[in-house]
Amino acid sequence: MNNPVSSKILWNKAAKNGLVLGLFTAACRLVSQYLTSAGTVSAGTAVLNGIVWLVQFTGCIWIMKFLMERLVRQYDGVDNRSTAKYGRLLALTSSLIFSAAMLSDVLFIAPETVSTQMDLLYEMYGPGMDNNTRTALQYIEDSYPQIMFFSTLIYSWLYGVVLSAILSRSIPRRDPFADFMKNNEQ
Repeated sequence: MNNPVSSKILWNKAAKNGLVLGLFTAACRLVSQYLTSAGTVSAGTAVLNGIVWLVQFTGCIWIMKFLMERLVRQYDGVDNRSTAKYGRLLALTSSLIFSAAMLSDVLFIAPETVSTQMDLLYEMYGPGMDNNTRTALQYIEDSYPQIMFFSTLIYSWLYGVVLSAILSRSIPRRDPFADFMKNNEQ
Protein backbone atom coordinates (compact mmCIF):
# COMPACT_ATOMS: atom_id res chain seq x y z
CA MET A 1 0.00 0.00 0.00
CA ASN A 2 1.29 3.50 0.80
CA ASN A 3 4.26 4.56 2.91
CA PRO A 4 3.78 5.30 6.58
CA VAL A 5 3.58 8.94 7.55
CA SER A 6 6.54 10.53 9.34
CA SER A 7 7.22 13.92 10.84
CA LYS A 8 9.37 14.84 7.84
CA ILE A 9 6.53 14.02 5.48
CA LEU A 10 4.11 16.09 7.56
CA TRP A 11 6.42 19.12 7.45
CA ASN A 12 7.01 18.70 3.71
CA LYS A 13 3.30 18.40 2.91
CA ALA A 14 2.39 21.25 5.26
CA ALA A 15 4.92 23.58 3.64
CA LYS A 16 3.71 22.86 0.10
CA ASN A 17 0.02 22.89 0.92
CA GLY A 18 0.37 25.84 3.31
CA LEU A 19 1.54 27.86 0.33
CA VAL A 20 -1.71 27.04 -1.48
CA LEU A 21 -3.91 27.82 1.52
CA GLY A 22 -2.01 31.02 2.35
CA LEU A 23 -2.17 32.29 -1.23
CA PHE A 24 -5.89 31.52 -1.43
CA THR A 25 -6.53 33.50 1.74
CA ALA A 26 -4.34 36.38 0.59
CA ALA A 27 -6.07 36.48 -2.81
CA CYS A 28 -9.48 36.71 -1.15
CA ARG A 29 -8.24 39.47 1.12
CA LEU A 30 -6.76 41.43 -1.79
CA VAL A 31 -10.00 41.11 -3.78
CA SER A 32 -11.92 42.43 -0.79
CA GLN A 33 -9.46 45.31 -0.42
CA TYR A 34 -9.74 46.12 -4.12
CA LEU A 35 -13.54 46.17 -3.93
CA THR A 36 -13.40 48.56 -0.99
CA SER A 37 -10.82 50.88 -2.55
CA ALA A 38 -12.34 50.81 -6.05
CA GLY A 39 -14.84 53.51 -5.26
CA THR A 40 -17.41 54.62 -2.79
CA VAL A 41 -18.70 52.10 -0.33
CA SER A 42 -22.22 51.17 -1.31
CA ALA A 43 -24.66 48.42 -0.49
CA GLY A 44 -23.49 46.49 -3.56
CA THR A 45 -19.87 46.73 -2.47
CA ALA A 46 -20.81 45.59 1.02
CA VAL A 47 -22.67 42.59 -0.40
CA LEU A 48 -19.72 41.70 -2.64
CA ASN A 49 -17.34 41.99 0.31
CA GLY A 50 -19.65 39.73 2.30
CA ILE A 51 -19.60 37.17 -0.50
CA VAL A 52 -15.80 37.32 -0.73
CA TRP A 53 -15.55 36.89 3.06
CA LEU A 54 -17.90 33.90 2.92
CA VAL A 55 -15.87 32.34 0.09
CA GLN A 56 -12.68 32.91 2.10
CA PHE A 57 -14.13 31.50 5.32
CA THR A 58 -15.73 28.40 3.83
CA GLY A 59 -12.91 27.94 1.33
CA CYS A 60 -10.28 27.80 4.08
CA ILE A 61 -12.31 25.21 5.97
CA TRP A 62 -12.91 23.13 2.86
CA ILE A 63 -9.28 23.31 1.69
CA MET A 64 -7.95 22.28 5.11
CA LYS A 65 -10.42 19.40 5.34
CA PHE A 66 -9.58 18.29 1.80
CA LEU A 67 -5.83 18.37 2.50
CA MET A 68 -6.22 16.43 5.75
CA GLU A 69 -8.36 13.79 4.06
CA ARG A 70 -5.87 13.56 1.20
CA LEU A 71 -3.09 12.89 3.71
CA VAL A 72 -5.12 9.98 5.11
CA ARG A 73 -5.60 8.54 1.61
CA GLN A 74 -1.92 8.87 0.68
CA TYR A 75 -0.22 7.37 3.74
CA ASP A 76 -0.66 4.40 6.04
CA GLY A 77 -0.93 4.77 9.77
CA VAL A 78 -2.43 8.24 9.75
CA ASP A 79 -4.55 8.62 12.85
CA ASN A 80 -6.37 11.54 14.44
CA ARG A 81 -3.21 12.65 16.22
CA SER A 82 -1.27 12.78 12.94
CA THR A 83 -3.99 14.77 11.20
CA ALA A 84 -4.12 17.21 14.12
CA LYS A 85 -0.36 17.69 13.93
CA TYR A 86 -0.54 18.12 10.17
CA GLY A 87 -3.33 20.65 10.58
CA ARG A 88 -1.27 22.68 13.08
CA LEU A 89 1.73 22.66 10.73
CA LEU A 90 -0.50 23.58 7.80
CA ALA A 91 -1.96 26.44 9.85
CA LEU A 92 1.53 27.69 10.72
CA THR A 93 2.86 27.64 7.17
CA SER A 94 -0.27 29.14 5.62
CA SER A 95 -0.32 31.84 8.32
CA LEU A 96 3.26 32.74 7.48
CA ILE A 97 2.42 33.01 3.78
CA PHE A 98 -0.76 35.02 4.43
CA SER A 99 0.97 37.38 6.88
CA ALA A 100 3.87 37.91 4.48
CA ALA A 101 1.43 38.69 1.66
CA MET A 102 -0.39 41.21 3.85
CA LEU A 103 2.92 42.76 4.90
CA SER A 104 3.99 43.15 1.28
CA ASP A 105 0.59 44.66 0.52
CA VAL A 106 0.99 47.27 3.25
CA LEU A 107 4.62 48.02 2.40
CA PHE A 108 4.69 47.84 -1.40
CA ILE A 109 1.30 47.40 -3.10
CA ALA A 110 -0.91 49.87 -1.21
CA PRO A 111 1.18 51.80 1.33
CA GLU A 112 -1.33 54.65 1.29
CA THR A 113 -3.88 52.41 3.03
CA VAL A 114 -2.28 52.95 6.44
CA SER A 115 -2.14 56.72 6.11
CA THR A 116 -5.73 56.80 4.81
CA GLN A 117 -6.94 54.79 7.80
CA MET A 118 -4.99 56.96 10.24
CA ASP A 119 -6.31 60.16 8.62
CA LEU A 120 -9.83 58.84 9.04
CA LEU A 121 -9.09 58.04 12.67
CA TYR A 122 -7.74 61.53 13.30
CA GLU A 123 -10.76 63.04 11.55
CA MET A 124 -13.23 61.05 13.65
CA TYR A 125 -11.54 61.25 17.05
CA GLY A 126 -9.03 64.08 16.60
CA PRO A 127 -10.87 66.79 18.50
CA GLY A 128 -11.05 64.63 21.63
CA MET A 129 -7.39 63.53 21.58
CA ASP A 130 -4.66 64.97 23.75
CA ASN A 131 -1.00 65.18 22.72
CA ASN A 132 -0.06 61.89 24.38
CA THR A 133 -2.72 60.04 22.40
CA ARG A 134 -1.61 61.67 19.15
CA THR A 135 2.02 60.71 19.89
CA ALA A 136 0.99 57.11 20.63
CA LEU A 137 -1.01 56.93 17.40
CA GLN A 138 1.95 58.31 15.46
CA TYR A 139 4.13 55.55 16.93
CA ILE A 140 1.48 52.98 15.98
CA GLU A 141 1.32 54.36 12.45
CA ASP A 142 5.09 54.08 12.10
CA SER A 143 5.07 50.52 13.44
CA TYR A 144 1.85 49.41 11.75
CA PRO A 145 3.42 46.98 9.23
CA GLN A 146 5.18 45.03 12.00
CA ILE A 147 2.13 45.09 14.27
CA MET A 148 -0.10 43.94 11.42
CA PHE A 149 2.29 41.14 10.42
CA PHE A 150 2.52 39.61 13.89
CA SER A 151 -1.14 40.10 14.80
CA THR A 152 -2.22 38.52 11.49
CA LEU A 153 0.25 35.68 12.00
CA ILE A 154 -0.97 34.92 15.53
CA TYR A 155 -4.67 35.27 14.69
CA SER A 156 -4.44 33.13 11.54
CA TRP A 157 -2.38 30.45 13.26
CA LEU A 158 -4.77 30.25 16.23
CA TYR A 159 -7.72 30.03 13.86
CA GLY A 160 -5.99 27.21 11.99
CA VAL A 161 -5.09 25.37 15.19
CA VAL A 162 -8.71 25.45 16.38
CA LEU A 163 -9.95 24.41 12.95
CA SER A 164 -7.47 21.53 12.73
CA ALA A 165 -8.46 20.36 16.22
CA ILE A 166 -12.11 20.31 15.20
CA LEU A 167 -11.52 18.63 11.84
CA SER A 168 -8.99 16.06 13.06
CA ARG A 169 -11.53 14.53 15.43
CA SER A 170 -13.29 12.96 12.44
CA ILE A 171 -10.33 12.56 10.05
CA PRO A 172 -9.72 9.67 9.58
CA ARG A 173 -13.18 8.41 10.24
CA ARG A 174 -13.34 6.03 13.16
CA ASP A 175 -15.50 2.96 13.33
CA PRO A 176 -16.99 2.86 16.83
CA PHE A 177 -17.73 -0.87 16.44
CA ALA A 178 -14.27 -1.93 15.24
CA ASP A 179 -13.06 -2.99 18.69
CA PHE A 180 -16.34 -4.79 19.41
CA MET A 181 -16.14 -6.71 16.15
CA LYS A 182 -12.49 -7.58 16.72
CA ASN A 183 -13.23 -8.94 20.22
CA ASN A 184 -16.18 -11.02 18.99
CA GLU A 185 -14.15 -12.64 16.20
CA GLN A 186 -11.70 -14.15 18.68
